[in-house]
Amino acid sequence: MTDRPPSPRSRRLSRRTLLGLVGAGGLAWATGCARGTYTRPAPGNVLTLNNDVATWTNAYGAASAVLEQRTGSRLAVRAVPNQSTYQQIVRMSAQTEATTDLFKWWNGYRLQDIARGGIVTDLSAVWDHAQEQGWVDPVMRESFSLDGRPYALPLYKTYYPMFFSRRAFAESGVSVPTTFAELLEVAGTLRDAGITPIGATGATTWESIVWFSQLLIGRSPDYYEDVTAGRASYLDDTATAAMELWAQMYADGLFSEPDTDASGFPGMFADGTLGMTLGGTFNINSYTEAGLGAADVGMFLVPPVDPGVEQAVVVESAALCVSANAHKHEQAMAVADNWLATDVQQAWVDQLGDASANPAALPTGSVVADFAHDVARVRPREVIRYWEASPPVLVEGNAQDLSAFMVTPTVDNGIRVLRTMQDRADAEWEAWRA
Repeated sequence: MTDRPPSPRSRRLSRRTLLGLVGAGGLAWATGCARGTYTRPAPGNVLTLNNDVATWTNAYGAASAVLEQRTGSRLAVRAVPNQSTYQQIVRMSAQTEATTDLFKWWNGYRLQDIARGGIVTDLSAVWDHAQEQGWVDPVMRESFSLDGRPYALPLYKTYYPMFFSRRAFAESGVSVPTTFAELLEVAGTLRDAGITPIGATGATTWESIVWFSQLLIGRSPDYYEDVTAGRASYLDDTATAAMELWAQMYADGLFSEPDTDASGFPGMFADGTLGMTLGGTFNINSYTEAGLGAADVGMFLVPPVDPGVEQAVVVESAALCVSANAHKHEQAMAVADNWLATDVQQAWVDQLGDASANPAALPTGSVVADFAHDVARVRPREVIRYWEASPPVLVEGNAQDLSAFMVTPTVDNGIRVLRTMQDRADAEWEAWRA
């Protein structure tokens, strides 16, 4: 187990981190929230955990029961479903003695942003233990690290496959495509049968990044990782070709209207009026709740656009952090050390319905488990989701620009969007590296 790092109050925060801490509602307001009911210490063997997803109560409860058997500690989860408020509470309370013991965050650059401020604990020894036990793929470690040291654990593991309606496919006489050219043919056949080929949201949400990311990795996973790391330009040929293809798919009538509400997708799958949609495996819960199962919904890896390019898939994973100022730091570290254990993860994913960073734990009887077995067989290259793959300000601005493209999906607008994204990248990478 690692030593506890110096108190974050002894570290100097960067200007950008400080601005993040005092943004939106203001420093005084956020500090007031930090002293409220979400951050009071819990009695006895209870560890507090801040979380922004109210629907995960049962999953945390199931994992907590196993963790208590292993460590003697159990979790008291405090949900703050408003994401903006949640971020302020976590950031501000972490600077004080009012912090929770553990909290949910994001990996990638969003984790690096708070790790720079010294508010999270180095979990190097925890990662070493998990890797020795075979509880986690070592390749995931980098996306939870800053300067070679991991500061969080994977809370879950979501893949981004293509969901498809078995009814729509059967009634249209199409099968799962094995090349991108076949995917376009399948979509065209669905369209000609009066079925919406691909449901795609994002005109007003972060989900505008989903197809952009997919089309980039479909042409070059190397380029995707380079451009998200600031080593390549958004004006390179790979990005322009991706935008041209995206615009052409819209021109060919292969997507739903850009303001489509994804909440209607399960019903459209059930009645065969929607063929496919690209999204995280966590979305399976909305289909399950609508009464759809493996006989109704399937998933497949989107083939690369270029047949000569290696198969890749986008992966999302939230971060489980131990607060540097945790009231019960030793107990919180023990929980972290056991979080990825197979029995804990099995209890967690059976309630969560999604995949785990522990390859041995898959949700029982779920379409997600079937897809995870396919992933294990194919072994695609896994790339971090765009939302966490670059500095937060850069990603959020680019997501808005990509949403604007979806409203007016022409080639000319796509190129204009890429220019704006590159201008933002120039400014934000300079600020980040400073």
